[in-house]
Amino acid sequence: DSNQMDALVSHVLSLSGKDRSTPLGAQTFADNCAACHGAGGEGSRELGAPRLNDAIWLRGSSREAIARQILNPRMGMMPKWEGRLDPVTIKMLAAYVHSLGGGEDFLEVAEDPEVDVDEQP
Repeated sequence: DSNQMDALVSHVLSLSGKDRSTPLGAQTFADNCAACHGAGGEGSRELGAPRLNDAIWLRGSSREAIARQILNPRMGMMPKWEGRLDPVTIKMLAAYVHSLGGGEDFLEVAEDPEVDVDEQP
């Protein structure tokens, strides 16, 4: 229902200080999203779930973009590169991908039209 979706989007935005959460949004997030994204939106690298409580928005930070991602997620799994690339190249690629925004020690994002970076909350 649209009220539940609106509440969920508000809760997701509240994790980075961009909106206020409601009990309905918090409960919907806890029931459907927290298992992967974490109760506080900290994400999980092991599960491939991005952080929701920082300034990096992989698919856009507007209410519409967040609702679109919830309704039609563009999830993907990285293919296994072992055997295709040598270990040194894999490490170099991992370091490069990490530098695109996965690092906690800095905020740098590649020029990518699908990535929005808001100011730190």
